[in-house]
Amino acid sequence: MLDEDNQPVERPLPDLQTGKEPTTIFYLYIPPGKNFRSGWIWIPAYTTEAITAWKRERAPEQRQLLDWKTDEYVDYLFCHRDHRVGSTFLNACLIPLLCAKAGVDMRDARGKITGHRGRSTRLTLLRSNGVSLEDLTLYAGHSDTKTIRRYVRENSIQLHRRIRRADDVSRIIEGIVDLQAAADGLPALRWFIGYDADGEPMFCGNQSYATCPHRLDCERCGMFIGGEKARRLPEGANTLPVTSQVSMTPLETCIANGDEAGAKACQAALKRIPAPETPDIHLIFNPEGLSNAELEKLAEVGTADALEMLHQALSAHEKKLAEIRQQKTGRSALVGAQKKRVNLLQRLIPACEKRMQKQQEGARHLP
Repeated sequence: MLDEDNQPVERPLPDLQTGKEPTTIFYLYIPPGKNFRSGWIWIPAYTTEAITAWKRERAPEQRQLLDWKTDEYVDYLFCHRDHRVGSTFLNACLIPLLCAKAGVDMRDARGKITGHRGRSTRLTLLRSNGVSLEDLTLYAGHSDTKTIRRYVRENSIQLHRRIRRADDVSRIIEGIVDLQAAADGLPALRWFIGYDADGEPMFCGNQSYATCPHRLDCERCGMFIGGEKARRLPEGANTLPVTSQVSMTPLETCIANGDEAGAKACQAALKRIPAPETPDIHLIFNPEGLSNAELEKLAEVGTADALEMLHQALSAHEKKLAEIRQQKTGRSALVGAQKKRVNLLQRLIPACEKRMQKQQEGARHLP
């Protein structure tokens, strides 16, 4: 699917199996039908390969034929000698030939194999992998979920597994593994925690994320990953998706049960619990979220990376101080607290630079 500049609408996604070659995204244009206006739908790579193979065999000089639904002349894919290849030929000749070549029966437990069975099989496969009936309805171009139920056969085992998971006091969390960080021997897990107000993804670099009480009400600690860093994570070629089942926190349980009063009480209690400290400098993705004690430890590291993080934190807190000052009265306490944080960073940066200088001098005197 191309835009008005003849460029792909979506960028290629990384191939999670190889970690190198990008996987091209394929779309198929669907003309208007009884309940479908028109539009593009995503199709898997094997469907694209089959269409491409047929295009190579199809005679190139086929003339366009009239589509009575749109009253336009179009290039039909299944066309031979300027005539459309009809469903009668597909079901009575082509499919029997293909079944014979593949060594499979023309009939199975659900009846005769026809050109329409692939549609039903495809929708059933998507349903078994968790796609909702509403999304399948839009994908298939149906008017409501009642029609789609005829095509989607519910797998009883899958159903029982979903019911058991829904009835359990746990939830599934998603994340990715940064393969490059893992190869360098660094903490590599990044847990997905939701989307911000602008719809951008957010991640947490806490390797013990499952034990953190702030899972659903993140306080943006030093391990919080947002902005450009978070946007690059799912797009990277060296990432591997992971999922894990974890016990629900009291806040998550209240939200799942619709207990608003309990959720507010849990949120109030969480405000009294400090955010977890960052155990490793390689897990600091959000320097401005570090506590004063963590900033002091960062200054003691005395490296170029630590100094850069301190400058990032200072820039962010100076910007926040300017924003608070522009607000109306009643913010004096916030202004005072923000001033203290800025003054602390202004003292820590020279201290970090001095420690870096000492370390460099010591390295020069080594034999």
